[in-house]
Amino acid sequence: MSRYFAWGDLHGHHRELMALYGQLIDHGLDPGRDTLVFLGDYVDSGPATRQVLTQLITWQRAFPHWVFLLGNHEEMLLQARHAWAAGDPRTFDRWWYQGGEATWRSYLPPGQPEPAVNVNPFDAIDPDHLAWIERRPRLYETDGFIFVHAGLRPPLGPEACDPDDLIWIRDEFIYSRHDWGKRVIFGHTPMREPLVMPNKIGLDTLPRNTGFLTVALLDDATPDARPTFFAQPAFAES
Repeated sequence: MSRYFAWGDLHGHHRELMALYGQLIDHGLDPGRDTLVFLGDYVDSGPATRQVLTQLITWQRAFPHWVFLLGNHEEMLLQARHAWAAGDPRTFDRWWYQGGEATWRSYLPPGQPEPAVNVNPFDAIDPDHLAWIERRPRLYETDGFIFVHAGLRPPLGPEACDPDDLIWIRDEFIYSRHDWGKRVIFGHTPMREPLVMPNKIGLDTLPRNTGFLTVALLDDATPDARPTFFAQPAFAES
């Protein structure tokens, strides 16, 4: 299995996820043979985090060779859960005001009055979803590519990097021309269009609920080639 479909950040956009998946099926995606690699940031900002996570978990059960990496927003969600229990409002607010409120709202039943301010918001979030997030790896490597949410700190190799860098790093990685021996495929840093460089490809093109969701078709046999891109514009109501 040398064909990889790498997905940029989803951020709670279920309709775009399914529309783009339909494009891939029409293009000839074979879910049982090809490998989909999701680069993290499934939660926050968009209107349908619950539906996104439900779909990803369903796919993982059906196609265990697919890869679902951890993003910094999943990390913030987990940290916010611990912060609520520990009475740490600063850490909780960092998640809540960077799209966390939208994640929480996606789990509320339609028409339900909003809970009181002091009610634990994590009581509403599916515990199976939280447990699934906790099991996400931070890195996936093939013969031709290194897949990671945010990037690598040059000149360190993937195994030597601080785990936080893998989901948080920006400028030191984005502006680096360091050759890691394999092309690095990443999301995290929003851009108007995919970033294509000899040493890296960036796929986060869905900033602030605008832009479009991007997938890159990659092949270990031709890692230096320009990939084929697929895109789904954000729906207006999202």
